[in-house]
Amino acid sequence: MQNFLFLHFLTSGMSWEEKAYRLLRLRLGGESFAASEAVRVLSKERKLSTGTTYRLLHDLVKTGRLDKLGRGLYHVPSRPKAILGETAGGPASSGISLPEADETVRRVLEDRGIRFMITGPSLLYPFIHHFPRRMIHLVYVMEGGGESAREALREVGLRALLRPSREEIRLALEEFPEDDLFVLREISDFRGESNGVADLERALVDTYFETTRKRIPFPPEELGRIASRAISTGRVNVSHLLMLAGRRGVKGELRTVLERSMHGLRVPGAHVRSRKVESVLAGIAAEER
Repeated sequence: MQNFLFLHFLTSGMSWEEKAYRLLRLRLGGESFAASEAVRVLSKERKLSTGTTYRLLHDLVKTGRLDKLGRGLYHVPSRPKAILGETAGGPASSGISLPEADETVRRVLEDRGIRFMITGPSLLYPFIHHFPRRMIHLVYVMEGGGESAREALREVGLRALLRPSREEIRLALEEFPEDDLFVLREISDFRGESNGVADLERALVDTYFETTRKRIPFPPEELGRIASRAISTGRVNVSHLLMLAGRRGVKGELRTVLERSMHGLRVPGAHVRSRKVESVLAGIAAEER
């Protein structure tokens, strides 16, 4: 009981990442530990999924707060080189940080010679307010490559669905509550992709489209919070985002979202303010409170 109260005192007011890191230091600090041990601790005491824990370990190594001793083996250094969100040499890179599960996808699909683009919510996790227990990973592959991609991911133990409906995704999440889910869709437009990974603008546009068109079960209000946080960093190229939005037929909607997120911005052209947009704007308003 005393340990619980002490941990609660230490972690009050912290982000979920910092709370999880402090818990790892408390439970596993002082000796090397396997990723499976971190999964056990954070699943039991923080209710984090396996995928979320692996993403956290990846980020902690990248920022110098954990040492990676080998495959799946870690150590908490006595004097971490950096705080979460920074590298040892300064602020974190403005590029998207790829979660470890998506790194596996990139490696597997590259080995198969399948053209692909990892995009969607999993790339936006640094901006997520209510972090889900399981993440939906969205992977676009070249037309005709869906079956091969699904089999490749299944061979390495990743649960993948090809061209699923929103209801099929929801049912899969209910049936397999411990697993992240990989959604595969075939496309022909790979604009905004570099080395198999979408840029920030493409990830935002794809997440907006998939969410508001009810293709994935992701809360539109959370999308609004994500958009507000991402745009506030100054890293979003408005013209590039609108070009990509035009390709997906949501340019008018995202003009409205951008103007709501960036005070004083006026984007020329038609604006759309529908029920789909209103739910996203509600998330932006909540983020500003």
